[in-house]
Amino acid sequence: MIRQYLIQALATLRENPLLSFLSVAGTALAIAMIMVLVISFEVRTANYRPETNRDRTLYVTRGIYEQPHGQSSAYCSFSLIRDVFYPLQTPQAVTAVASENAMLISTPAGENEYKADVSYTDERFWTVFDFRFLAGKPFTEADVQSGIKKAVINETLARGLYGTIDVVGKPVLMSYTEYIICGVVPAVSTLAEAAYAEVWLPHTTTTFPGDVGTEYTIGSFKCYILAHTRSDFKAIKEESERMMEQFNANLQNGTFHLSGQPETHFLQMYRQGKKQADVFAVILRFAIVLSILLLVPAINLSGMTLSRMQKRMPEIGVRKAFGATTSSLLVQVLSENLILTIIGGLAGLALSYLSVTLMSDWLLATDTSSIREGVASINAEMVINPMVFVYAFLFCLVLNLFSAGIPAWRTSRQNIVNALHETAQN
Repeated sequence: MIRQYLIQALATLRENPLLSFLSVAGTALAIAMIMVLVISFEVRTANYRPETNRDRTLYVTRGIYEQPHGQSSAYCSFSLIRDVFYPLQTPQAVTAVASENAMLISTPAGENEYKADVSYTDERFWTVFDFRFLAGKPFTEADVQSGIKKAVINETLARGLYGTIDVVGKPVLMSYTEYIICGVVPAVSTLAEAAYAEVWLPHTTTTFPGDVGTEYTIGSFKCYILAHTRSDFKAIKEESERMMEQFNANLQNGTFHLSGQPETHFLQMYRQGKKQADVFAVILRFAIVLSILLLVPAINLSGMTLSRMQKRMPEIGVRKAFGATTSSLLVQVLSENLILTIIGGLAGLALSYLSVTLMSDWLLATDTSSIREGVASINAEMVINPMVFVYAFLFCLVLNLFSAGIPAWRTSRQNIVNALHETAQN
């Protein structure tokens, strides 16, 4: 039966090439647009190196210092993170990260000078984020405590500076200060905003002046909290609130607010400055866009299907005269149209991956990619997800139901006399 439906679908394609092309192209473009949205969302939320723990990481990206005469909102100071979040007992690990843009890096002789994005952090960073070391190892707690000038750099810089990744123990100049390379990791896409940098240094190798006017609560650091499991999120938030209350009790002139943080990756991604994300608005926006992308091509394809079905009225009349039921006719038409939809779906899926690959800097632009030297590069681990194929197939089913179901149902319920009369006229 399936073979017969396939033969019938291919015959329909050959019968009217232009109409068939428009049907397949309409399906392909609709699915391509949907899949671009899905892939764009996936690369911002899915787990992949080095952010393999997004689903169990909580974020503190900025805070609010409030006084009677006003308030200040910015990143946190290291001392605040050290006093409030480092002592937490529930999480697996807590790290603090401060980013700096476009520092000069070169060999001691001044050769092969590059601009590189730098992150200052601690030894816990390498626990919260999952880096694969191509050479060497990360700096340790002792390195951070002592303020020793060690550096982890990415593979691109290592090859640019020394022509190889075998650079452990070799010196580099960072803004004319010498550091010793202790490890080399693969280049990180700017899509991994929390882990992204081209060079990682111990935060104790430089100074970060705090804002005196905010009692040193405002500074340069973000905080990332890795939970053992997602079920620990509530306990971590409650423990953070208790620690924050203790911290505020020691402030003299104001109060520091976390504004709903620590929060999940999804909420952090749609946070608007000091305001929490409006989850309902985000979901509603996506629902409207997806509905438009679904309904518009479905309406167009429905008209094409109805036109094709009208031409098949003689066939339907003959089949009903020989005892074919409405349900059997409906199943046949839906099956044939599903084959055409799947052809368009596969083309659309390929087009979506091609679009994302060729236009990643535009389609996948983030705040990090707009202000830092790196690029929004993608790889197979980031975009090849079995669920993506499930989404594509489900979309094919829904589109098939919308575009072919109603015309097929209406046509299959035509009076047999009318159908045979049209057969006689033909």
